[in-house]
Amino acid sequence: MNIGGYNDGISITNGLPLGLAFGMAMNNQALDNYGKLTEYEKEKLIARSKDVKSKAEMQQLIDQLGDKMY
Repeated sequence: MNIGGYNDGISITNGLPLGLAFGMAMNNQALDNYGKLTEYEKEKLIARSKDVKSKAEMQQLIDQLGDKMY
């Protein structure tokens, strides 16, 4: 995170697209399921989230992750 020119080496989203990170922060089950994914599955999810065109579509992706339907 870089605030006011200060870079403390901390990334809020840890490399995740902002919408995905914030969405998972609001859905504990999705966050838990994300932690159980393999690195390959995480990369696929991140790539898929970068193609999302709307907030509703991102919410659907997060809901699927929360329901283990991803």
